[in-house]
Amino acid sequence: MYHGTRSFIVIGFALLACLGPGVHFSEAQEIRIEGVFPRQLPRGQTTLINVAVPSRDAIQAAEISPSAGVTVSGIKRGQNFQGALTWSELTIDVAAEAAPGDRTLVLVLPMGRTAAVTIMIPSHVPRISELRVLSTPSNLPALELQFAAIDASGDLGDSPYVWFMFGCGGELVPGVIHGKVTIRDKNKGDVRVSVPKPPTKAGGGTPRSGKCDLQVRVTDSGGTESNTLKTTVDVSN
Repeated sequence: MYHGTRSFIVIGFALLACLGPGVHFSEAQEIRIEGVFPRQLPRGQTTLINVAVPSRDAIQAAEISPSAGVTVSGIKRGQNFQGALTWSELTIDVAAEAAPGDRTLVLVLPMGRTAAVTIMIPSHVPRISELRVLSTPSNLPALELQFAAIDASGDLGDSPYVWFMFGCGGELVPGVIHGKVTIRDKNKGDVRVSVPKPPTKAGGGTPRSGKCDLQVRVTDSGGTESNTLKTTVDVSN
């Protein structure tokens, strides 16, 4: 168990309903974790999980059960989203010998403990590497990306989901889009994807300018998530 602070923001999860004056939290509905991603923890790796809770308070602790082979080594609190949710980043280390299967995650807040959510340690994961931005004219509204993928199970498919998240000046902009696989060898290939540039804060269609951090991962046809790749990209229009 680790105690700490810092944060992450993300877009698009339901807000906790407002409680009337004089209502104690014990009398209201239980505390829920409103957002979790990713939900899979590959063995032998350190995974960063983003969680959203309906509180401005920092998470005091994160508990995973069964705990064998799993350690929460960091908690970083971020900014509030729409005034009701606070996103935080959990750093979770999973031993190579950890048993695959479902685990539960509970967060401890000053107001109490959250209801448990299910996360999973998969028996296998796709592996991605060599992320690069292909040459893209600055006037186009998307970035052309390519990365290598290996899936020992052979079920990556021809058009896997590619999950991405931009981090631009403290604001997170997540999304998902289909990629296109070109096979290089058995269970190996290149994934190419056109990722839309993040819009302005106002939510319009005009892309912002400057540099943003970018995270990318892929899921195979069974829904198993890969590791996450990170880079910095120029999203200037």
